[in-house]
Amino acid sequence: MRITFRSPPATFEGAIAVGLWRGRIATPSFAALDGDGWLSRALKRLGFDGDAEETELLLAPKPPLTTLVAFGLGKGRRLKAKRLRRIGACLLDELDESRARSATVLLDLPPDQVAELAYGLRLKSYRPLSKYRTKYDPDDEDDIPPVLEHVAVCCAQPDEAERLFASHEAVARGVFLARDLTDEPGNALGPDEFAGRARLLGSLGVEVTVLDEDAIARQGLNLLAGVGQGSKRPPRLVLLRWKGAEGRPLVLVGKGITFDTGGITIKDAEDMELMKADMAGAAAVMGALCAVAGRKARAHVCGVLALAENMPSGSAQRPGDVVKSFSGRTVEVIDTDAEGRLVLADALAWAAERLKPAAMVDIATLTGTTEELLDAEYAGLYCNDDGLAQRLLRYAKAEEEPLWRLPLTKACDEDLKSDIADLKHCAWGDVPDNDDAARFLEHFVPERLPWAHIDMAGREFADEDDPLCPETATGYGVRLFDALAGG
Repeated sequence: MRITFRSPPATFEGAIAVGLWRGRIATPSFAALDGDGWLSRALKRLGFDGDAEETELLLAPKPPLTTLVAFGLGKGRRLKAKRLRRIGACLLDELDESRARSATVLLDLPPDQVAELAYGLRLKSYRPLSKYRTKYDPDDEDDIPPVLEHVAVCCAQPDEAERLFASHEAVARGVFLARDLTDEPGNALGPDEFAGRARLLGSLGVEVTVLDEDAIARQGLNLLAGVGQGSKRPPRLVLLRWKGAEGRPLVLVGKGITFDTGGITIKDAEDMELMKADMAGAAAVMGALCAVAGRKARAHVCGVLALAENMPSGSAQRPGDVVKSFSGRTVEVIDTDAEGRLVLADALAWAAERLKPAAMVDIATLTGTTEELLDAEYAGLYCNDDGLAQRLLRYAKAEEEPLWRLPLTKACDEDLKSDIADLKHCAWGDVPDNDDAARFLEHFVPERLPWAHIDMAGREFADEDDPLCPETATGYGVRLFDALAGG
């Protein structure tokens, strides 16, 4: 779907959308359309008051209008970005409901607010993967895809609104990329295919380096190799670099388990099909690099994708194996379904040594305990640096990608003691597993390097109530990381 900006037209095509303030206080565009007051009377009968995020779809009684959507702007003329984005998202839902192929949105707002509303509309306009569908059920309204192709946003300063929207459009493309990747089936997106998709970012000016299984072995990334050794599809480590500024980079590290059976410690069959999304952390990192490169951010950002498929086979890693990590620490493998912390441990240590970060953040669908603890309403945040934590929490709130800070504690070290290795990578003791996982990862991060771990388990897919995403993969983390990168 395209979004364009222009001055208010003399004639209209497709659906028309117009806003008004709370209490049905008319905007100039609303007053111009209302004519003899038919629209005000109709909205009053319907109980529409103009609250923010309130919408109403009407059929106009006379030409040139056909389908009209009234949307509420709420109380007060100074609207915050978060509210404007939600209004735009609600408006998109109503325009889709109208079955219009094109729409004109009339906005009597300053250009910065116009751009924010259009951004919300854009984020909600994502269409879930359809390339594998060969037919739809015409008798099921929920199965029929939307037909909206173009939205023209009309305002007083369209050129300025379009300029401000351009960076949002770049971020939306990154979000959509992450959503597409997360929803791809495991048979179509293994480690090598994922790396191939990463190479496409070269067209945006991103430097892309892919380590194959031989390079992974030579460089001593044995934890990553161990997780992937049970699959016929070997692991990959991908480095993405956007150098829009000099200086030490912000490094983002993503868990990319393209399918997670649990390995030898195999999972229950229930919902295992969702394990295609165990690479949502890597998808978020790749989407974030797409976003910062797309908007030409004045920032130095690197993404590291730890990609593997966790499968059971005669060559699979066993519980009880001892593996020497990239950092030199030996790790006793306890549960092969706790593979995410293994690939991240190697990726974090490798990134810290090779990239010399100013700060480093990893993201992963890591533990079911975090999902249960936070009820999938928040992602869990562990951080060794209060300044970095506060920045992440602030951006998470602004971008509606919520985080809840959890404690990093040395109390977990008792759980991680091994009789035959430097560490064991998990333990089902008294300490919650998500805390043990975060502390395990901290052992692979150099002291004094600001580092955060985001456990996004449960946030990879949206339910129907998500304000800025249809019921599909969320692309969680892209907007957060783009804001953190700045520039």
